[in-house]
Order: sequence, then C-alpha cells, then structure tokens
Amino acid sequence: MRLYVHWPFCVRRCSYCDFLARTANPRLMRDYATALRKELELLAREARGMGGLRSLYLGGGTPSTLSGREVGELVALVSRLFGFRRGAEISVEVNPATWGPDDFREVRLAGVNRVSIGAQSMDDGCLRRLGRLHGCEEIYKAVRDARRAGIPSLSLDLLYGLPVGWGGHLAENLEKALELSPHHLSLYALTLHPGTPLEAAVRRGEALLPDEDETAEEYLSARATLTAAGYVHYEISNFSQPGHECRHNLAYWRREEYLGAGAGAHSLWRGCRLRNTESVLGYLRELGRGRLPVVERIRVPGEEIREERVMLGLRTSKGVPERLLGGPGKAAEMERLGLLLKRGGRVYLTPRGMLLSNAVIVELLSA
Repeated sequence: MRLYVHWPFCVRRCSYCDFLARTANPRLMRDYATALRKELELLAREARGMGGLRSLYLGGGTPSTLSGREVGELVALVSRLFGFRRGAEISVEVNPATWGPDDFREVRLAGVNRVSIGAQSMDDGCLRRLGRLHGCEEIYKAVRDARRAGIPSLSLDLLYGLPVGWGGHLAENLEKALELSPHHLSLYALTLHPGTPLEAAVRRGEALLPDEDETAEEYLSARATLTAAGYVHYEISNFSQPGHECRHNLAYWRREEYLGAGAGAHSLWRGCRLRNTESVLGYLRELGRGRLPVVERIRVPGEEIREERVMLGLRTSKGVPERLLGGPGKAAEMERLGLLLKRGGRVYLTPRGMLLSNAVIVELLSA
C-alpha cells in the first residue's frame, strides 16, 4: 500500500502555478498539522491489516515550509500508525530556498531516503521571472547538503517550453543540471493556466511562448541527451539512473491502490476513487468534527478500469498488454504513423508518441 500526504502551503505562489496551495501562515499551518494527524489516525484504521506501507510521498505545495525536524516527526507518526515495509521509499519535495544542512540531516535520521528538489530552471534570470524564491546557488547548495546528509536518492525537476528569451532553454539547463549528477530528473512542459500571472503576461504580449514544434524539439533533444548519459526514460516526464525510479509514482501508473491525506488529496481504495475537499478551512472543520474530509466517492466500473489502465500504462516504458486496446484497427494506424510500437504482446508509445500521448490515447480508446 502507498500513502500520499499533501502539504498545501508555500512561502509564495509562483507565476505559473495553479496548484492547490496557500501562502504559509504559522497559525494555519499548526491547525492543519493537527487536522492532518487526525486524518492519518482515521485512515490507519481503514488500512489496518494491510501489512505496512511500501512508499510514503510528502508533496505540496511546499512541504519544506515545515522544518526537517517537523517532517521527521510526521514520518515517525506515519511509521507508528501504518508501519513501513522493509525497503520502503520515503520521499519529500523540497524547495531549494527553504532548507539547510540540519533539515536534511533531520529527515535522513527519520528515514527519508528520497528528496525531490524543485529546481525548475538553472538560470537565475528565468527563476526570478518564474517567481521562484531561489537562484542557482541555492540549487547547488541543496544538492550538496542532501548528499552530505546521506540522502541516497536525489531528483531534480525542470520545466521546458518556457517563454522565449527568459534563459530557460532546456538543453542549457539540462547541461548544468547533469553536472550535479542527480539520480533522477523530471521534465515538465510549462502549462499556461487561466488566472495565473504568467498567463496574463502572455495574453498581454509581455511574454512569448515557443511554438509546439520548438517545444517538441526541446523534449526530444533532452531525451537523447539523457539516454546517452545513462538515464532510463521510464515515464513520459521522468528519467532515472537504473534503480532510482520513483516507486511511489510508478504505483500510480500501474493503477495500484493508494491512500491520500490532506486537503485536495485523492485516493484509490477498495475499488473507489475518493477526493478530499480542496478547502483548507473545510478540511479543518470536518476533521474537527472527527470525520474524514471526503467530498466525492466514486466506484469505478469495469470499462473505466480498462481505460485507466491504458491511459496510465502507456505513459510508462512498460506499456500495456495489447489485449487492453480492444480492436486492432486504431493501434495499427498509430503504429503506421510511428506513434506506437508492438512487441511481445505489449504496446508502447514511441518518443514521438509520448509527445502526443493524450491524442494517441483518445484515439485508441475510441476504437
């Protein structure tokens, strides 16, 4: 079993962000931490007898608005309530601006064995325009501090498709990132979300995004660079040195069951999809009354399960069994177009197919 814990607080919101996040407020964070402990206690009763967690992922928001000691206390609470299986993966997302050496040492002592550092860019000017709190020096320092603390697996996040002239071209950023020899890299295409400062700047003509062909070339070039450097392209956006794949996220793509705790968290549990309220105040209110903050519970019918397995599985290098696709017509057409490969009874997206994954999957499921 897997557990995701959502910490929805940030020091400030970045210019491109529409995630469920709130500006950090010490009192509200204390109240949220109390409610989170209560939710974890309730969820542990649901999961009794499941044999301990295979992975824990603390995401956000910015979990590192908590100190390393506080994260360690949260990990200890999860261990007491759920238990961990031997070799469990315990991950935490970190903004490079927020933690120092002591924080990394504290979480390592608590059992954290994977840290995902939100670099986003390796260019100081680009980071300022994105509204990030950190510069490149903070990224280098966070990696050094994590390594000295003995964190065995380090990941960096980078964005591509950034505005022209911002210094955010992926090839240059990737070259600098590889100097740090991270065990894992996540490459995410910038998505413009209505209502964000960046979307408004693009709409006003103050920022110009590259066209789709340029963004596609960035991605394919980065893929070639990383595979040549020995990284495994195991999921559309994710590359790792062998053995450093994010096991928690792989469980999502394999459609394994998991529990989510925190405002806006989702679960896939006992055949149902569950969603917590996104309102932090609503979350506090429900748990103050001793109730789980679930606002949606949907039992997934069999045909939707098949479709989800196709959508999720095709994101990965393992692909899906050919039998899940139904009729052969659409798959054969996608194969002729160079978007799919068939091998050994399984179907995989090609690198070009990964770029067009949403469209390809829609076509396959309409067969």
